[in-house]
Amino acid sequence: MKQLISLMILPFLMISTTFAKDAAYPRQKIDLSGELLPNSPKSISFKDLKELQKPVTLKIFDPYNKNLETAFEGFYLIDLVKKYGKPDFKILRVGAIDGYKVDIPKNEIDSQKLFASYKDEKGFLTVDRMGPLRILAPVKGVVNKDLLLKIGVYWVWQVKTIEFVK
Repeated sequence: MKQLISLMILPFLMISTTFAKDAAYPRQKIDLSGELLPNSPKSISFKDLKELQKPVTLKIFDPYNKNLETAFEGFYLIDLVKKYGKPDFKILRVGAIDGYKVDIPKNEIDSQKLFASYKDEKGFLTVDRMGPLRILAPVKGVVNKDLLLKIGVYWVWQVKTIEFVK
């Protein structure tokens, strides 16, 4: 009888473990639009972001979080651009959940080494933690006010939309 019960429970445990594994990713998605490559999706998930490239971890003094040194996990924004955008786009228009938008010229994406993070040492960047995606301009050391005025415009959090503009 114990063996029969075990055999009945085993498939349930296997299925629930599979769902739990997928449930570990937050459900928020980022909408893509504009000059996309033909096979690009219209939205990407945390799982897509994590599988975009082998994750990179950068330690950055976060000027929007009391200059605490934080280990961010993610990828360079240039990798997202290459995977989803047509080569002739000129501007990456990034929109946040609250309606904030910034236009990032294509040449700034690589020259500033802009980094897209979906996770830090506390876990995935959910909306209440400035996620689902956060764009950072990695610099060494604490970001002072003058430097923040120069690069701060590219620091976007709670990214909801990414548009490739011609």
